[in-house]
Amino acid sequence: MTHITKGANAPVPAGPLRVAVGRSAVPGTPSVDASALLLDASGRVRGDADLVFHNQPRHPSGAVRHAGVGRGDGQFAEWLELDLPGVEPAVQHVVIAGSCEGGTFGQIPGLYVQTVAHDGTIALHYEVTDASTETAFVLGEFYRRDGAWRFRAVGQGYDSGLAGLATDFGIEVARPAVSGGPVVNTGVSKVAGPPAGATPAPAAPAAHTAQAAHAAPTIGLTANTAATIGLTTNTAPTIGLTANTAPTIGLTTNPAPTAATAPSAATASTAATAPAVRGSNGSRAAGPFGPEFRRWVRSGRGDREISVKLPPGPVIVEGEHDGEGLFCVDTLDADKKPDRLVHNSALSPYRGRSLAVVPEDRRLRLRVRFPGAWRITVRPLSAARPLATGEEVRGTGPDVLRWDGPAADLHGWFDGGGSSELFCVNCHRPDRLTALHEGRLLFNEIGRIDKTGPLPRGPVFVAVTNGEGDWRLRAVPIPVLGGSAAPADGVYQGRRDATVTLVNPRPGLPALLEYDIRDADDRGHEVTLLDEYGDSDGEWMNGRRHGGRGTHLVFSTGQAQRTVQIRRAAEWRLRLLPVEEAPPLKGPVEGTGSTLLRYEGPPALLTLARTTDEAGHLAAHALNHPRGQRTLVADTDTRRRPVVGPLWVAPEGSCFVRVQAGDGVGWRVEPVPVEEAPEIGGAVKRVTGRGFGVVRHTGPETEMLLTHDYDMLSDLIHLFELDENLFPVRHIGRSRGRHRLPSGFLQVRGFGEWGLEQRG
Repeated sequence: MTHITKGANAPVPAGPLRVAVGRSAVPGTPSVDASALLLDASGRVRGDADLVFHNQPRHPSGAVRHAGVGRGDGQFAEWLELDLPGVEPAVQHVVIAGSCEGGTFGQIPGLYVQTVAHDGTIALHYEVTDASTETAFVLGEFYRRDGAWRFRAVGQGYDSGLAGLATDFGIEVARPAVSGGPVVNTGVSKVAGPPAGATPAPAAPAAHTAQAAHAAPTIGLTANTAATIGLTTNTAPTIGLTANTAPTIGLTTNPAPTAATAPSAATASTAATAPAVRGSNGSRAAGPFGPEFRRWVRSGRGDREISVKLPPGPVIVEGEHDGEGLFCVDTLDADKKPDRLVHNSALSPYRGRSLAVVPEDRRLRLRVRFPGAWRITVRPLSAARPLATGEEVRGTGPDVLRWDGPAADLHGWFDGGGSSELFCVNCHRPDRLTALHEGRLLFNEIGRIDKTGPLPRGPVFVAVTNGEGDWRLRAVPIPVLGGSAAPADGVYQGRRDATVTLVNPRPGLPALLEYDIRDADDRGHEVTLLDEYGDSDGEWMNGRRHGGRGTHLVFSTGQAQRTVQIRRAAEWRLRLLPVEEAPPLKGPVEGTGSTLLRYEGPPALLTLARTTDEAGHLAAHALNHPRGQRTLVADTDTRRRPVVGPLWVAPEGSCFVRVQAGDGVGWRVEPVPVEEAPEIGGAVKRVTGRGFGVVRHTGPETEMLLTHDYDMLSDLIHLFELDENLFPVRHIGRSRGRHRLPSGFLQVRGFGEWGLEQRG
């Protein structure tokens, strides 16, 4: 059994699972009801059926079920059954939640969530230790990662009860009108747990009144059932209210738009004006990428400044008119000066959508310039038109689309407009929407076009900012060989931007990666390592410093898999090989381009020299297994002069030397004994060198003067203390001047002439 803490994550066994939401069976403590929410890639439910609980115990797919309650060994638990391999592909997360009846989670002893494999073994256990005044709790979530499922311990509470939790996942809390007295909802209510094998009675049809048709809830919350979600037949008091003074609070789902349900202006208007619990500015709960709010509309004529109070964040500003003339709309800064051009067109009639940002500290101010009548509508980002896989989206003028698929080729067609017009398309990541100038340019062409550009993995927003003519866009996913399943030949290949998971053929051991990447443009390709959350672990390779062909070490600590993100590549091919196929480094070795070498000797010095006239990058790094640590050995700074660095070797592992070189750059490396390092101490009071070097201080700790004459960056000189294995363990200083230096080996990292002189 694996115990995990809040925020931690771990893989779960393949196959059916049982999940217990449990607590200590102490008399008099509040009860807890368990539920599961099936969420799409945007983190929202798709409809009422995506909520599984005691009154709706089975998901239509059959993959998630509420299995009842159990008691034993001083524990009380509600059980959920999950068949994760059977979960629909559109579902990316299964959230495990609980709600508390008659108290708070701080009053519940021993609250935990536990995952049990199909063979009865306990796979994961997460105990909640920090609950206090919460009345609803997200305990954890199962989520897809690289073709497999993982579990994350979330531990997020809600003082607003199940209603507050529900709104975070796309369920809108609505309050129907009251004519006096309690509202009676027809349906099924939880009074006690159903007998074993009992089937819940079907819900009775709702009354067909004008009021019910407008605002009758499809899912209701009552105080009798607290965590119960279902229509009730009684007049029980609502959450936090009595039945005599307030209506029952209802829930209606408000899922994000999908490719199958492109929102029209009419449907967007209906969704935006539905009755709901709102703040003074009309806002709802924040969506996954921006605030949700009722659409705001203002009509006018002629030049005018308008403002609207909305929740801060990115929004869609829609402009339209039927007259003649130049139509311009700008956002204004705090001094009422133009900040960003939102619309600028002479088309007639004109309909266009553009992105804007509501400031944190003030209203959204817009300046409209047009001689005739116009209308401005501000909508939330959820109103963006969906860009579905393989489906063609057509338009005229600016528009905002959303892409939720994998990395793809974006085919664009533009008729050029009435003359040679500009067709400009940008791509914006959700976490960069407040800085629209940082968008990625996909198309920027004048006149007719019929071409393809790289569309990164979603979710991203695609903004057509210039396109005064008829245009069409179609996204076609890029086939990637490999994916999360290891190919038999160890080869992964594809085109353009892609994210691919490399599977270690021998977990616990490193592997040799052979790469062949053709750049898409003169900026060169970029390969980034991703962690289990999809966040960057830093740049791993790029075309300018590592070339398009070469070898590299992967799985440096023996990981089972690593995910890499490839950008700005036209075509690429990756091949995994046994690390034993890396050439051995036993004496002088010469080569061209980036190469991984295998060193099995004692700690030593390594000389690095350029053998060609190519002025590209040339450096060497030491990488070790099983520690996975990496350190810079030497860097030539594009010079021909040989340099020397420490060849670090972990005592319990092996060492690999990565020669980093651009395409066509020739090199020569050779290990030499540590005794060849120049010494300082005793009778030797001064030592000099040029570029990277290693010095051995034979005397006691003393003060020394470090000099450096590099003209361009006069203070670019670094001094490191090395341990007995020649690993840099302390950065002593980064500038010229006096330093107190210990005895032992020291590494100098500089590009000019340097000197160490003993003082005192």
